[in-house]
Amino acid sequence: MRPLVRITRGAALLAATTLGMTARVSAQASDALYARLSAVSGWEVRGFNFDPGIGTKSVTQWNIPIIAVVPLGSRASLDLTTHYASGTLDTYAGTSATFSGLTDTQLRLLYTASRDRLVGSILFNLPTGNNSLTPDQFTVAGAVGSNYLSFPVANSGTSFGVTGGLAYAVHTGSWNVGLSGSVRYLGSYSPFAGDTLSYSPGIEGRVRAGVDRLLGSKSRILLGVTVSTFSTDTYTGSNAIVAGSYAPGTRFIEDFTWLRVMGRSTLTLVGWDLYRMAGSDSSGANPATQENVLNGELHWTYAASAKVQLEPMVGYRQWNPSGYTGGRFGSAGVTLRLGLSDRVSLSATGRYDSGWIYDSATGRANLTGFGASLFLRYTQ
Repeated sequence: MRPLVRITRGAALLAATTLGMTARVSAQASDALYARLSAVSGWEVRGFNFDPGIGTKSVTQWNIPIIAVVPLGSRASLDLTTHYASGTLDTYAGTSATFSGLTDTQLRLLYTASRDRLVGSILFNLPTGNNSLTPDQFTVAGAVGSNYLSFPVANSGTSFGVTGGLAYAVHTGSWNVGLSGSVRYLGSYSPFAGDTLSYSPGIEGRVRAGVDRLLGSKSRILLGVTVSTFSTDTYTGSNAIVAGSYAPGTRFIEDFTWLRVMGRSTLTLVGWDLYRMAGSDSSGANPATQENVLNGELHWTYAASAKVQLEPMVGYRQWNPSGYTGGRFGSAGVTLRLGLSDRVSLSATGRYDSGWIYDSATGRANLTGFGASLFLRYTQ
């Protein structure tokens, strides 16, 4: 029910801000992080097929993102993000379930208090998504919410919420050092259709520290650590579930990026590790909620021309839930970026995954994954 952590190369703005503020071009007339009107949309699909051994046969999700950024004067910007997403889960028992609809909408205001130094943000979660699910919809939502499989849209809807944050960066010797923090509040909602259960997520606090520096004239390294902690979730008024509480475990994310420019090419090594401590309820700590996900990727970006880039990649992921190895898979893919005009660019990606998944309750199965996306970006 609580939104799961999702890691991407374009992770949360406040996390990236602490590493990015000092790298902005000093000659820009605007102090705002986003000084130009821009919009992104397109289509994306991600899926996994499983051999017999676990009950699930396949899980697939496609989504249409809607992202817009509007500058407000010389210090502020406003951005909006939402998706239309559809997920389907098929089982070897012959059943199939689909869950489609608009997700929640995030509306965020960013304000630069001090150029290249201090940025504040306030984000509103608008409950435009479906937060009361039928049993079939809940099964699909649980599958696409897996941290191991990392579907693009991990959560469809919760409730109205507010997140406030600050990010500060400073140049110290050869290093850029940044620190950011945020606090999120979500209101109560009923996660199960046809049930009177009221679920109240606890307040989330998040702190991130990051550093980056040049290594010679052609390389750069970035390091970061994020810690998320939560107050106790409560649930009451259910027809079928006894009222109670749940304390989510603290989450730690360590990330690493190294890049090197080689002529017209750039080699980038990206890695992150998510460790989630066990949560607890009235019965004590629940080891089944503990997990660790390790991910590494190597990207090679080649500029074929001023408007054409190719970026092949290889990757590896390992999942360790509850202290055992629950899965591994390798990935390969390629991204094509095209500048269609001075204002419009296109990005197309395809990928393939191969590995296995193991669950102590359901068994082990080999898996194959696939992904494809096509995005258009407009910048004024």
